Amino acid sequence: QGAKSKSCWISHVHCFFTVPSACFYWLTQPVDFWSSQWMLEGPGGDLNDWMRCTVAFSVGYFVNDMVLILMDPEVGGMDMLVHHILCIGFWGGGLLDKCGTAYHFLFMIEELPTPFLNLRFQFRDSKDGIIYKVSQAGFVILFFLSRIVIGTGIMACNATTMPAYYALQSSWTKAHIVGQSVAWILSRVLNFFWFSKIVKIVLRGGHKQHFDEDKLD
Repeated sequence: QGAKSKSCWISHVHCFFTVPSACFYWLTQPVDFWSSQWMLEGPGGDLNDWMRCTVAFSVGYFVNDMVLILMDPEVGGMDMLVHHILCIGFWGGGLLDKCGTAYHFLFMIEELPTPFLNLRFQFRDSKDGIIYKVSQAGFVILFFLSRIVIGTGIMACNATTMPAYYALQSSWTKAHIVGQSVAWILSRVLNFFWFSKIVKIVLRGGHKQHFDEDKLD
């Protein structure tokens, strides 16, 4: 479990920087998730730089974690590998083409449950302890709120204005938007798939013993 443990600690560092950055933005700056132009082009100026720096740091993390997954499958399964490839490819592409970075930045709020998932693994041998129990509950609640409710809600709201914005773009931008949209849809599929695993863990008594999510069928 050495590689898995390293992945958890690196993930903690990633969350330490990206989650406060995204949350602070949500709390202090206007977020126009109804506007496709705002979500794809960003708010402009220094706020764009704030988003780009945070997303770039996150892309670096996903590259590192993907290497760990390829070196040791215990770090994550195929679903995790697909997730990382999507983030590296489309977040990185968005940075280079200046398309969708605001989307990617705001979606970092979905990392809120990740520290609790890491702690759940790190304290799996102390399942009767307070840290494990709090991590278990915190992960389930925050996963549902951030990824199923907020993340999916943002996409649903933005989809209402996307057709009008899309029609005004160049052929290249249209192709990029289509690619980003496919990635966003796939990310929803992955999150609902992971949530189904969480439900299985709860139904199988996950509050009483540790289950390895990658071993669930």
